[in-house]
Amino acid sequence: LSRTTDLTAACVVIEKGGELYVFTRFWLPSEKIEEATAADGVPYNIYIQRVLLTPSGTNLIDYHDLFDWFKELVEKYEIYPLECGYDSYSAGYLVTAMQNYGFHMDSVFQGYNLHPVIQEVEGYLKDGRIHIGDNDLLKIHFFNSALKVSTEKGRSKLVKIKPTAHIDGMAALLDSMTVRQQHYAEIGEQLKNNKGE
Repeated sequence: LSRTTDLTAACVVIEKGGELYVFTRFWLPSEKIEEATAADGVPYNIYIQRVLLTPSGTNLIDYHDLFDWFKELVEKYEIYPLECGYDSYSAGYLVTAMQNYGFHMDSVFQGYNLHPVIQEVEGYLKDGRIHIGDNDLLKIHFFNSALKVSTEKGRSKLVKIKPTAHIDGMAALLDSMTVRQQHYAEIGEQLKNNKGE
């Protein structure tokens, strides 16, 4: 889960046959859609029609909508996220509601500490093993992302290519990949989804 003032993203990463499939949903307050379309030059109404973006709340995101999406993954599609990473900036009642439902929640700090995860994601992308389907909105967030390298630390962190750019989809992917990496030793076999093969 990742959020800025107006735009919020959540993604689920599913491993199958050594490939990673990324399912991402975005939310934007209904009263901000027209303004965001003009400011960002992004046709948000098209992404609403394609069910990649959901209007949520009026001027602020209603986090019940995010919770409902995760519940739908479980109850309708039988997708059971084993660990959910979230940016501590977007904590609050959403995390509590998800924990009460049974999701395992892990706070992820976005900074130079994610360097190993960034390298892993970069490797998967270069190898063509991360699949995002036709999610053009997520692609925009990928293209809006850059790495800031600290020569002092020898590490990199995710940054925007410009201050007004949105990278919430990329940040949500890094949150997911961080908890995947952190818990792989204990639940890696479950993450592979090899049942029935």
